[in-house]
Amino acid sequence: MTSKFTVLLFVFALSLSNILLAQDSDTHHHHDSDYELGFSFGLNHLVEENETPLSAHIHLLRKLGDENIWERIALGLGYEHIFSEHTHYSVVGTISINPIWHFVFDVSPGVLITEHEGSNESQFVTHIELTYEFEVGEIGIGPVVGYGVSSEDNHYTIGLHIGIGL
Repeated sequence: MTSKFTVLLFVFALSLSNILLAQDSDTHHHHDSDYELGFSFGLNHLVEENETPLSAHIHLLRKLGDENIWERIALGLGYEHIFSEHTHYSVVGTISINPIWHFVFDVSPGVLITEHEGSNESQFVTHIELTYEFEVGEIGIGPVVGYGVSSEDNHYTIGLHIGIGL
């Protein structure tokens, strides 16, 4: 766990330094839209259960501003559902950073709820995602990879992200 945390901290620091040092304001965040409604559909690998189900994710993000560093950071809320043998869903808060080009780095802490043997269990979870978006009008579409970690559940995700500027 420590080595994963170190790698994530390094990626975050690199992202932040790129934001602070960026000279141009060419961001991907759906042109002039302040909000993004995003959807992701993917394939997950649940490590502890050795299962590979499908998932769906939805989020609503709002940019913090229109210039400098603020146009590269957005905050919002998200929901993820993993369609496995045992119900898995998460409600998260999201910090989204657009460090360079069309890359988007998201960190989403929240609550994971799992159903086992007829009862629901909840625990803290953190989702980390990296997306590369291609712009098609006001829509961003592209591949996404992610990692979700909690005290009892870890999963890897690969999928497709679609973001709509509102």
